[in-house]
Amino acid sequence: MSIALSVADLTAGYGETTVLRDVSFEVPEGEVMCLMGRNGAGKTTLLRALMGVIPYRGTLHLEGRSISHWKGHAINAAGMVWAPQESPVFAGLTVRQHLEIASRGERTDRRIAAATSIFPVLGERLGQPAQTLSGGERKMLGIALAFVVDPKVVLMDEPTEGVAPVIVEQLIEAIRVLTETASVVLVEQNLDTGLALGSEAYVLEHGTIVESGKIRTLHDEGVLQRRLAV
Repeated sequence: MSIALSVADLTAGYGETTVLRDVSFEVPEGEVMCLMGRNGAGKTTLLRALMGVIPYRGTLHLEGRSISHWKGHAINAAGMVWAPQESPVFAGLTVRQHLEIASRGERTDRRIAAATSIFPVLGERLGQPAQTLSGGERKMLGIALAFVVDPKVVLMDEPTEGVAPVIVEQLIEAIRVLTETASVVLVEQNLDTGLALGSEAYVLEHGTIVESGKIRTLHDEGVLQRRLAV
């Protein structure tokens, strides 16, 4: 099985505070790897390190190519993108304009058509200012922005948090479509979402990987329930 993303011995933090310690994992091509853990475990910090937002020690390989310590724009251009928990929108720009900017001017119409085929509601709102979208629609836009760049790996930070169940189902289906051409690192605390999408799972506690394996096995053995219990 080919590996889309390999992370080895990653240590990172803020200033003199170490948040992550020797984190290692692999993401197989075309799979969803769930990164799980309680609030404060270091999940978002890990995504920030992977995207070059904060410094770290360790090595990263994207489809076998070293991207260790690259800047964010270079990582993005190489094919790894981040869909943050709160999708940023720019005041005054429409949904279409956000998608056009993300597509970098390459096959824009085809890419927008593909993204809006997954989220028809965005197709209905292409001319609407993005800041007027509902919370669930912003989540859709965040994933759509990943679609339009034909990524190799997408880092998703809790895409289903705080949205209605009917929207969750649409987001899950969109992520399934995305894995036809990309791999996903999914930060998720909702076990149902993780089980619906994930193959492997890694659990972070206090910045360290404490459990890993097939997500269904970890669930059936009660490991995830114990580790994620508040």
